[in-house]
Amino acid sequence: MKYYLISGHCLTKRFLSRAYSSKTICPKFTEIKERNLPRNPNKSGPLTDLPDYTFLDGRVTPLGANQTKRLLQQHELANKIVTMSKEMDFAVERYRTLQANKQKENKQVLDQKLKPKGFLLLS
Repeated sequence: MKYYLISGHCLTKRFLSRAYSSKTICPKFTEIKERNLPRNPNKSGPLTDLPDYTFLDGRVTPLGANQTKRLLQQHELANKIVTMSKEMDFAVERYRTLQANKQKENKQVLDQKLKPKGFLLLS
């Protein structure tokens, strides 16, 4: 997404094309974007990833509702990544076999063509 600076305000291309129909982007957002900070600091980090409390005797603390939801989302995402990588490997292998079959067919056609005889063979 491109951002345009007009009279001190950072605007999106969509904003410019729709004639003030969408909201402007605040300068603070551009600072965050330039510094490569996450958009929402509460999305990940020690406050969200670590448990809220610990037991003094060393027992494991139960996971919170959002932590279990996040773990399930990450598990589903990992499953999608694995299946897509398997599909990609299958597609690459299939492409290689198709190319090899095509080369075999071309070689067979060339082998079946008439070959020169006589003086051309000696040279």
